[in-house]
Amino acid sequence: MTLKTRGVTYDVGTPTINGGLTRETLPLHLVEQEMQAIAGELHCNAVRVIGQDMGRLKMAARVASSQGLDVWLSPTLHDADERETFDQIMEAACAAEEIRKMGTQVVLVIGCELSVFMSGIIPGNSGLERLATLSDPSRWTEDFFAHGLPLERLNTFLARTATEARRHFAGPITYASGLWEDIDWDNFDFVGVDAYRDASNASRCRDVVRNYQIYGKPIVVTEFGCCTYVGAEDQGSMGWMVINRNSTAWCLSKPLIRDEGVQARYLTEMLTLFEAEGVDGCFVFTFVSPSYPSSLDPRYDLDTASYSLVRTWPEGHGTTRLQLPWEPKEAFHAVARFYGKYVNTQRIEERQG
Repeated sequence: MTLKTRGVTYDVGTPTINGGLTRETLPLHLVEQEMQAIAGELHCNAVRVIGQDMGRLKMAARVASSQGLDVWLSPTLHDADERETFDQIMEAACAAEEIRKMGTQVVLVIGCELSVFMSGIIPGNSGLERLATLSDPSRWTEDFFAHGLPLERLNTFLARTATEARRHFAGPITYASGLWEDIDWDNFDFVGVDAYRDASNASRCRDVVRNYQIYGKPIVVTEFGCCTYVGAEDQGSMGWMVINRNSTAWCLSKPLIRDEGVQARYLTEMLTLFEAEGVDGCFVFTFVSPSYPSSLDPRYDLDTASYSLVRTWPEGHGTTRLQLPWEPKEAFHAVARFYGKYVNTQRIEERQG
């Protein structure tokens, strides 16, 4: 089988739990250097650009296009209501059409796990509160069903949003669904799923991915990843919850053993699974996490709890990369090897042809 789309997510700045953005600044020269690494060293042929600010999204998309990368434009607006989310997606649809007309292959991703990240579907003041409610049936009070079944409301919103987005954007559209979301995929060109393996689904992960074939559409894993410590492979999408954000300087909430090999093995195993199951494409989460910088003091080594393929260092520390605030982790090289085999095969075929 062949992974046609081989990508990584690229965050231009999303809201954090305590306020602010995951990337407070994003200069053009840094985006250019990072997209060069994504295309040239990581051997990606696509990038899923996520974030809140439309100006940053468009800038990163244009830079990615200049590196020959397909762009999956994925606007993110945490804790917004349906109207605010709808308006942002329409703005993104118009931006995506501008980029598409420049000759770039663009896919519009109209939201990510909105049952949790958008307000109004499941009761709760934040994504964490809504996730806790979703995970605990004892919390399913009258408020939970106040406006009908949550996933029915989500599908109604997605159907309306997809229809309207197509009025502005002539390219393919998908949605990044959580494993708990039963989506009506008739409205989309790709089945999109955030497929994190953890201890609860490890034994049936292959079947979970395979079951999406019933929709008869190309399957793209819009997110998957692992943090960088012993035991992170069992935590899946919740691996980042080991950070104490109540302290003045964020620190790890408990002692962890940093292990880049855990992350590298997890990603390689998942890429192998996706390839074997005929998945059309996938996006590793994530390229860089500046809000989770590393430290020589293990208590403050936030990169241990990050999904990033590169290790960010505080300003002034210095890295192996000239003028860059990060250096590749073992996971970076593991993904580069996996994606690189496609590039090498293509070169051999071109020489033989």
